[in-house]
Amino acid sequence: MIISTLRLLSFMVQLVSMNHYQKNIFKGTIYSLLSGLIWGICGILGEFFFTHYQVSSGWITSMRLSLAGGFVLILSSFKFRSQLFDLWRNRNNYLPFLAYAILGIFSVQYFFYLCVEYSNATTATILQFISPVFILIYNRIIYKKNASKKAIFYVLTAMLGVFLMATKGDLSKLSITPIALLTGLLSALGVMFNVILPQPFARKYGFVPTVGWGMMLAGLFSNFLYPVYKISFQLDWVSILICLTIAFLGTAFAFFLSMKAVSLVSPLVVSVVSASEPLSSAILSLLFLGLVLDGYLLLAMILIIIPMIFLSIEESKDKLKESSFNT
Repeated sequence: MIISTLRLLSFMVQLVSMNHYQKNIFKGTIYSLLSGLIWGICGILGEFFFTHYQVSSGWITSMRLSLAGGFVLILSSFKFRSQLFDLWRNRNNYLPFLAYAILGIFSVQYFFYLCVEYSNATTATILQFISPVFILIYNRIIYKKNASKKAIFYVLTAMLGVFLMATKGDLSKLSITPIALLTGLLSALGVMFNVILPQPFARKYGFVPTVGWGMMLAGLFSNFLYPVYKISFQLDWVSILICLTIAFLGTAFAFFLSMKAVSLVSPLVVSVVSASEPLSSAILSLLFLGLVLDGYLLLAMILIIIPMIFLSIEESKDKLKESSFNT
C-alpha cells in the first residue's frame, strides 16, 4: 500500500513538472484513450443489439449520427449562439466540410459495420487498424514528412497487438473476401479522414460546432441510404436504452473526445491510441463476460499499451525539438 502510494505521488510530481508541450501530449493521449474505451463499450452494446434484434448496420449509422448531431448542435446553440453558423458563412468551407462529414464521420461508422456483415468483427477490427499506415502515407505525400523509425516500429507493434488480440494467433478466425477487404480498408481510410480533415475547422470555429455539423451532415447523408424512420425491429425499453447510449455516449461524446485529442497530439498518435477500443472490449469481456486471460491476450495487451506510451513520449520529444528550434 505504501509503495503504491509513493508511486502515485511520484507520478503526480512528474505530471506537475511537465512543460506545456508535455502536458498537451499527456492530455491528448488521455482524451484519445477515453474515446477508444467508450467506443469499445459501445461496440459490445452494438454486438448485443445485432444479436438480439433484427437491426441493420445502416440503420444504426443513421440513428446514432442523427441523434448525436442534433444533440451537439442544440448544446452549441446555447454556448456559441450567433457563432454557430460562422462555418457556413464562407462558401469555401462547403466542399471540404462535406468531405469530412462523408469521408470521415460517415465512412468510419458505416464501413466498419458493413465489414462485420461481410466477414466478422475480428476481421473488421484488424482491417480498420491499418489506419495508422494510411496516416503515415498521407503525411509523406501531403506534407513531405518522413516518419521516424521508432514511430514506424511502434505502429507495427500496436498492429501486431491488435492482430493477436483479435485472432489469438488463429488465422482461421479471419474471413477475408474481396468485399470484406474493400469495406475494411474503406473503414481504415475513414479513420484517417476523420482525424485529419476536421482540424482546420475545429481550430477556427471550435470543436463542438465542428463535431455537431459534421455528424448532422453525415446523418442526413446516411438517411438517404437508410432512413431512420424505417424500423425493422421491435422497440422496447432495452433497445431504446441501447440506441440512446450508442448515440450520446458512443457517438457524440466519443467524437468530441477524439476531436479534442487531435487538437493536442498528431493524428498518428490518435489513431494508434484508438487501439484502446479492442483493448477495452477485451477488459470488459474479462470482467463481465467470463473471458479467460491467456498468454495470447496478455501479450496482445502489452503490445498495444507499450507503443501507446512510447509513441506519445516520442511526440513529446519532437514538440520540444520544434519549440527549441523556433526559439
